[in-house]
This record gives sequence, structure tokens and C-alpha cells, in this order.
Amino acid sequence: MGIIVQQALHGYSEGHRQFACSAQLTPNDARLVLVMSDASGSGVTTEGIPYLTGYPLLESGLYALARTWPAPEMPRPGCVWTHTLFIEFADLATLDSPSQLAVLFKAPSIETARLYGGALHFANAIASDWALTSSQMSVFERLATALYERPYDQVWARRASDAHVDEVVLRLWDLQWPRLRRSFRFCTLTTRDRSQEGALFDLQFCGESVSRLRFTQNTEGVEATSISAGPWLAQLVDYAGRLYASEFREVLRLLGTEVLGGREAMQAICELQATLARREPTAVVDAIALVTTPATLSGSKAAREMVATHALSRADVLKDSELQYVVDNLDLVEEGELVDHGWKLARHLLEVAPVTLVELVEDERPAVKAAMRAALKVLDAALLVDNLMPGAHWWPPLLSIRPDLAEMSEFWRRTQARASEVQQAGVELHAVNQLAAAVQGLHDEVSIESVARAFGADTVLICIQQLMSHAGDSTELRKWITEACRQPSAVAAFLAHAPMLNPRLVAYISTVLAPDVVPNDYGVDPWLTALTAVNQQAGQLPIELLVYGFQRAMSWRSRSVGPLLCLTFESLHGAASAGVLASSNWQHLRDSLPWGRPADAWDLALRLRRGLVKRCVDTPVAPEDYLALASTDGLFAMILDATWEHWGGKRYLKWVEEVTGDSADPKQRSRSRVVKAYVEKHSKWLK
Repeated sequence: MGIIVQQALHGYSEGHRQFACSAQLTPNDARLVLVMSDASGSGVTTEGIPYLTGYPLLESGLYALARTWPAPEMPRPGCVWTHTLFIEFADLATLDSPSQLAVLFKAPSIETARLYGGALHFANAIASDWALTSSQMSVFERLATALYERPYDQVWARRASDAHVDEVVLRLWDLQWPRLRRSFRFCTLTTRDRSQEGALFDLQFCGESVSRLRFTQNTEGVEATSISAGPWLAQLVDYAGRLYASEFREVLRLLGTEVLGGREAMQAICELQATLARREPTAVVDAIALVTTPATLSGSKAAREMVATHALSRADVLKDSELQYVVDNLDLVEEGELVDHGWKLARHLLEVAPVTLVELVEDERPAVKAAMRAALKVLDAALLVDNLMPGAHWWPPLLSIRPDLAEMSEFWRRTQARASEVQQAGVELHAVNQLAAAVQGLHDEVSIESVARAFGADTVLICIQQLMSHAGDSTELRKWITEACRQPSAVAAFLAHAPMLNPRLVAYISTVLAPDVVPNDYGVDPWLTALTAVNQQAGQLPIELLVYGFQRAMSWRSRSVGPLLCLTFESLHGAASAGVLASSNWQHLRDSLPWGRPADAWDLALRLRRGLVKRCVDTPVAPEDYLALASTDGLFAMILDATWEHWGGKRYLKWVEEVTGDSADPKQRSRSRVVKAYVEKHSKWLK
């Protein structure tokens, strides 16, 4: 894609005048072009070299780039030819390298003077096709130093007759943003200051024959003799030495359109680029300083975006002040950069300012909010949890994004969260992993209560049983068991239907709940199911569960009195007979037994038999269960004696014999015959 370039030719013909012009200029601009196209000062033509002049035509909206040649063929000494190109300001801004316009210059002659009246077509190439030599680069460094470190002064330099400074100045012009480029005034050879009223020249060269360039304005000007040691110049020189510096031109376009003023911003722009290229920790601090008030670039949104993007890419190592700058300017960062580097910011904030992180995931800026939420989704769950501070209340928004945290015991340990808080964060409590994590992490009783109620006591007991099989017993687990036991119906369901029962869990439940608390409104007593299962697993019931089971059988709750007595009585009686029944166990049993005579108080076994018989007769216990109360004939005989002595026992024994006499079970028939013989024998005594 090309642009249209207008042109003009000026030279001598009975005075300096215009020979041809294709541009439409205002009268003032036409007069300025006439002046600028004439020799730049006395003695200039004696140097015998062409030179460049560049200046804006503000009224016409054009930039004039002119090349002037000595015209020794003219009859009058000091005459010149000047070919001027006129580029619209808008077109000048689109050129990657306006220095390429120089290819349009054509040295004129009398014969060709009338051929400059038409417009020219210029194709915008990608980049300059020439590089500065080492000597030219030295000149470039001196000019850039003076122009941009003394931005409010006029700059001048000495030009040797064999020096190729036009290329240097054009490269300086290339490396300017559009607004500076169209206002830049320069002349590569003069013997006097070419400034006009209100339009000072930025850069001018004088020949070797001139001791110094004299200025007509109230200024001495600045001679370009020194080279800056600042990093900004090294950055500019780096771009000047490249044939392709498109990234810098793009930076200039972005920043130059937003920066107020002229040359004074170049140093700041280059310093910003140099700073962003550094890798040491102080680079971000220095970059932020360049774009914050009252710095030159503080008004540039593009500059602040560059710094914010760069800082975000290193957010994982920033200190508090730099981190806050990133947070405050995240809306300036492109969405792609936010997605790519947001995790670094999220991770660092998690460690040093978690409240700020939570604020970002709820930010009013949609892109920021989305990026931070996306970042949290990819961070390691263990890392998130490890940075939760006990007692902190900023975790609910975090949990709403990462519900998987509720499956980690460390989350519950650090937050001591309540079920309502977790549910308000949008996390449903129903997964086994969640409950297992909560059971292992919570120790606050209020939190335990809330979570246990959310899951249900039977589910809690199942979970505890699984944990106890791996981790054993613990104080925290006992708190959960105690809480679950607040719902006896759920405990009943657990005891009745759990496929496997941990003896230690069953034992602890028995210490929390009194024997008559768990309901048994229908069907088999849950405690019978549980104790039978434990007995099968362990081979025998511990004495504490024997006592508890016997108490359960003696209570009003159980619908499985007979089987419970069969399961517990004989072992208890054996312990009592052997004198190994602990006093604590006897104290529990005593409250379940009927009153006995003081004289019999020492005989614990007797009291057990009498209590057993009373329960069997009063209930009454099914005959088949009565017959199975003892495995030995001796103990069974003692039970028969106690039954016969009990009020109503005789009638009960006769009923047992009548019901079981025809039993298909040989053991029952055998025992039934024993009962029958006992009744007949003792009945004769009564007669």
C-alpha cells in the first residue's frame, strides 16, 4: 500500500523562485518553502555538498522534506537547486521508515526543471534497507544525547565535508513517533540559524569553515559533543542499529500518541524499554517509577499497560508496592496476558495478601475477575490450603471457585468451617471425601455439630468406622461419635445395617448412650445385630459389651430380650462366679437387677441368675431362647432352680416344656426333656 507525495522544485532564474509545484499550499506556507529552499546561509555552496532540510507546514497539514544541491552552472554565485517533497501528516504517521522518502529525490537541471510538477507515488516498505556505519553511529549517539537530554534547547553539530550525516539524521527521524516526526525541524548544513519566528529548528549542522553556529534567538544552542552513559541511549542505539525494529516503532506509535510534549519524552520511552528488558528484581520498581506521577509517561495508558503487563509476568517475585501497582492496573493488561500470567499473581497474593486475591476474584472488571478465577482453578489444591490462615474469613469465595478444597482435611483444620458457611459458598455437602476430610480436620464442637447434621449421623458413623480401620481411635473421632449419638434413630440404623462393625466404635457408642436409648420399635434389636457381629469378628465380646448387652436385655427398649440374654448371660455369669467381674462393671449391672436380700449381696452370680429369671418370666422370653441360655447342664440346672423359686416360674417352666417338647431341633428336645423331668420331680415334692 502506498501514499501520494507532492513535490516542488526551486532554483535560480533571475532570482530564487519556484519552478514547479504539485502541492496546494497556503500563501504563508508557500513563502516559508521559498525561504527554506534557498541557500541555508552564506558560503554553504562553497562546501560543494548537498544537504537536507525538514520542517512542517502547519497551515497546509504537510511535512516538507527537501534536498538542496549547489548550482555552480548558474551565472550567479551561491545558487542552489532544491527538490522538496510534501507528505501529508496522516501519511507520514503510517510510514515505517520515512527516511525511505529520500529515494524520491532527483538532482535537477535546467533541462529537467519543468518535470517536477506532478505528484509522486511512494510504496511504504517494511524497513530501511541500509545500516549506519560505526562512524555514523558515533554521530547518532552524540546527536541523540543532545536532542533528548536537552529537549528544550536547539542542538547543533559540526559537519566535515566528507561526513555522511544525512543518513544519521534520517535514522533519528525514523525513530520518532508520528507527532514528534511531523514537528521535527532539521537542516544538515547551514551557516546560520534557520529558525523562523515561533518555529525553532531542533537540529542543525554547520560546516567546518564556521567556528560555531550563531543563533538569532536568545539562545546559545547546545553543541552535540558528548555521549550519554544512560541505558536509554543504549536502547535507542540498539534499535538504530537494526534494519528491522518494528517492535520499537510500534511502541513509539502507542506511547507517542499519548505523551504530551515533544523531544522530552524520547528519553523516558527508551528508558522504559531498557528497563523492561532488564531481568534483575529492581527492574519492575524502576519501570513503575517511570509511569507514575510526576513522570513524563504518567499520562500514557499504553506505557502503564506495558509496565503492568511486565510486572504481571513477574508477579511471583514482586514486593508489596509493586504488587499493589499490578493489582490496581490489571484492567490495562490484555486478556491473553492476564490468562497467561494470572496464576503467578494469584499464587503470590495467596501467600502475602489473600484478602486482595479474594477481592480480585469478585472484581467489577469482568476480564480481571475471569482471569483470577481461572488462575485459582489451576493452582495446586495443597498450595491453596497451605496458605489458609486459621481464623481467616476470606476463604468462602475461594471455596466457591475450588469446591475440591472441601475434600482436604487441612482445609477443615485451618478454617474450622461450619456446614452453613460451606453451603453458602455454593458447595453441597454430600460426598464421602468431604465428610472424611471434615472428620479428620475439625475439632471445634460447633463446626462438628453442623457438619454432622448436614451429612446425617448414620453417614458420619460409617465414615468414622472406615477411618478407624486405618487411623485408629482419636479424640477428634470421639467428638464425632458423640455428636452422631445425639440422633439415636440414626445410630439404630447404623448398628442394624452396617455390613461390618468396628468393635472399638461399637464399644465407644455404648459409653455414650445408655442401654435403653437406641430405639427398637420393630424387628430385631439393632444392639443385638451389632453385638452379634462384633462377637463373630472378635470370637467373644469384651466384658464391657457383655455388661451393656445384658443391661439392654433388661431394659424396656429391646424387642430381642431372649437372644440378648443368650449372647451375654453365660459369659457374665462365668466372670461373676470366678470373681473377676470388675467393680465398675458390677455397678452398671446392679442397677439392672432386681432387689435382693442383703444376705445374698455377696453372691454376684446368684443375683445375675435371679435377675435373668425374673426377666425371662416377666417378659416372657421365648421358650427356645430360655433353653439356650446356658451351654452347660450345670449352669442350666442353676437357672432351673432360680426359675422354680421365682413367682410364676413354675407355670413358665411348664409352658416352656409344652412348647418345645415336639421341637425338630434335637438340642431343644433334649433340654425340653430336662425341663420336664425337673418339673415332674419338684412337683412331687410339692405334693
